[in-house]
Amino acid sequence: MSGLFPNGSALTLGNFDGIHLGHQTLLQKTVEQSKILHIPSVVVTYYPNPSVVLGKRPNFKYLTLEETKEHLISSFNIDYLLVLEFTEELSRMSAEDFLEKIIIQKLNAKYIVIGYNHFFGANRRGDIHLLEANAQKFSYTVELKDAVLNGDKKISSSEIRKYLEIGDVTSANLLLGRPFFLEGIVKEGDKRGRTIGYPTANLEIHKDVLLPAIGVYASYTIVDGNKYLSMTNVGKNPTFDGHSMHIETNIFDFSEDIYNKKIQVQLLHKIRDEVKFAGIEELKKQLAKDKEETLMYLKKFD
Repeated sequence: MSGLFPNGSALTLGNFDGIHLGHQTLLQKTVEQSKILHIPSVVVTYYPNPSVVLGKRPNFKYLTLEETKEHLISSFNIDYLLVLEFTEELSRMSAEDFLEKIIIQKLNAKYIVIGYNHFFGANRRGDIHLLEANAQKFSYTVELKDAVLNGDKKISSSEIRKYLEIGDVTSANLLLGRPFFLEGIVKEGDKRGRTIGYPTANLEIHKDVLLPAIGVYASYTIVDGNKYLSMTNVGKNPTFDGHSMHIETNIFDFSEDIYNKKIQVQLLHKIRDEVKFAGIEELKKQLAKDKEETLMYLKKFD
């Protein structure tokens, strides 16, 4: 039936923005079943996010860019990732056609697992009931994964967004099952930090990535695969009348030239809000306190 997967595939479908703990259970279940059935594991996802294409959330920001999402998914030993370009035309495809033409004819699914909140096809008609109704016809088994809970709350990308928007990266990280991170290329800034003893790497971040609330964060910075203690400011430098957003990381005990390198900044805890200081001396005193508080917090993870 399928040239790609003549013996069938085990698959899951979803947007998978953030690859949080709920997503991880789907990926793990897919891999587990693929090994039991001796068939490849497949993830089907979409880009751009359907809510952007359909005009529901035109200013939507991603927790993870597509390249990052693909890397995180592959880390769960998924064999194949199919990224469907989400278009208005695809949004009009009936759930029955989506099932038959993509899930069956293209991917020859023998096992399908979906999350409690995933739907496919026009009018979101593709759900567990439609999949169960067609299981015998197309010779596959289907499973629904309930929400993974944090206390009494369902873990979801939207819940993680709410935490990040108020700067609560600690809670966001609990739901992600890993630190929330920003990745980008180090670009030259105004080099003011080095004159006051706190040189910073200025990160150029993709415009479609969600930034956490403005503030100073305890962080780890990954450079060339090595992890360094750091503190990161997300904000506008109000002491120097800044207007545009910057992500600046002061990497402790580090003096390498990393301009034009791609680095990753993992945010672990918000130390304080960004404030405007009367002058450089006052700022330096606060940065010393920030560094001390950051080191105390990061000691927990040694």
